[in-house]
Parts: sequence; C-alpha cells; structure tokens
Amino acid sequence: MSAPNLPAVDMPTEFFQGNITEMHSSEFANTILPLYSGAPVTIYVGSTGKKYTIPKALLCARSPYFSAMFKGDFKEGVEQTAMLELIDGVVSVRAVENLVQWLCIGRVTFEEPTSEESISAAIEFSHFVDMCGIMGTENLVADHIRDKIRAGPVGFSWTYPRDPGTNTQYITSKHIISASHLPLGHAVREILAAAAVEEYLQRDSHKFAEECHNLPGFSADLLAAVKKTLLTVSSSRGTVDFKEPLSEEMMPLYRSTPIDDSNDTSNCSDAITILLHQYHA
Repeated sequence: MSAPNLPAVDMPTEFFQGNITEMHSSEFANTILPLYSGAPVTIYVGSTGKKYTIPKALLCARSPYFSAMFKGDFKEGVEQTAMLELIDGVVSVRAVENLVQWLCIGRVTFEEPTSEESISAAIEFSHFVDMCGIMGTENLVADHIRDKIRAGPVGFSWTYPRDPGTNTQYITSKHIISASHLPLGHAVREILAAAAVEEYLQRDSHKFAEECHNLPGFSADLLAAVKKTLLTVSSSRGTVDFKEPLSEEMMPLYRSTPIDDSNDTSNCSDAITILLHQYHA
C-alpha cells in the first residue's frame, strides 16, 4: 500500500528490519539502545488531539516512510512534526500506538474487548506498517491471530469431532476483505486462509464462499492452503485423515469416500486422488 500525501522520493535502501526481542543483548545495546536517545519527532493523528513524541533515530531506522518524511526537505523535515490523516482500516490512534509499542519493546498486545476486534486491530496494524515500509512484524501478527482463533471454544457437532467452523468463528468478511489488500504472501493472509481450510474441506457450503467468488486474492490464498493440506493426507482403516493447518492435528475427512487400504496402509495415493476429484472445482 502506497504512503498517502507524500511525494515519491529516493528512500534509503537499508533499514533495521529485525525483531529486537530476538537480538543478542550485546547487539541490542550497541545498535538499538543509542536510537532511544537524541532528538525526538512529534506525530499527530488526525483531529483526535492525540500526539506522540518518538525518538527520531529509532523511528527512521525502521521506516523508510518516516525517514523520507523527517530527513528530507518536506515541511515535516523542517518542523520535525507530522500530521497523519485517519484512514479507515489503516491509520488510527490504535495503529499508531501499536507501532510505538512495537518500536520500543518489539511486540504488540492487540488486547481489545473482543477476539473479533483484536483480529481487526492486528490486520489494521499490518496495513499501517506496510504503508510505513516496515518489515519484520508479519509473523508476530499472524501468530497473534492464530492464538486468538485457537483460544476460542470448540464448537459442538453431531457429525464431526468438532464444528468445522470452529476456526472461523471470530473471523469476519471484513477481515478477509481487508487482509486481501495486504501484499501477496503476507503471513496474515496465509493464516486467515489456513483457518478456513477445515470448513472448506468438511462442508459443501462454507462461511467465506462468497468471498472466494469475489476476491481473487483470497481464493488463491485458500487454494494454496488447501493444496498444502492435501499433501498431509493419510489413509487408515478405510478412512481419510488430514492435518488441520492451525492445530497441526490429524482429523478425519468426513466427505471422503472409504478406500481399500488393506494392501498398503502407508500409500495415500488413492486418498489423494479421491480428494482431488472432490475439490477439483
């Protein structure tokens, strides 16, 4: 996502993109700690009245967007002050505060009143750091979303070991739509697609069928996740099992046709052939 209201400039090519929580203490003390001192910059967020004073060196070392803004010849560079316009799903007080937390301690809590809102905050943060040209947060955010999903109650089902929609109970259409605008291969896109695999395989109609038709990016992500899951298929005693992507636990595929595996229980080619026919469309 391109940065709004900022002319194209030649940005530095090297920025620190690692996670400070994974750094050796000596490396942190010598490369990151000095960035906390020195001249600050001030960032205002829309007309909310909120402002944040952040060490300039720390911010600019992580973000080519802010580096160009505060180190260039723009008004912001002269005044060392910037105003960020509010953008729905991208720039908000919450997104800026999450960035400040990540800059200072290398992690973000995303603790909102509901799990749905926590996932919304995580996706919003991903868009904001993408706008800022910051890398190194993708897996952290995806892990948070996975944890929120897995912390939910397991839905009951008479037919399945659990409700196949268990992984998608906190995921909304808005989440899918917003995440589809993140870069291809982004970990957040991949985790949302992985969460939809179980229901896609187990039911004729799944929660995000409409999104599959309307969002080519999401349908491609889901197809990739399903293809990866099919590689985990195994057959035993006439049933077909697959590894559920989030829990990594083997689950029976209830839409599969029983197969004869009496000759070779380690050979799953028949099971995979059946699955490919069933989900070819």
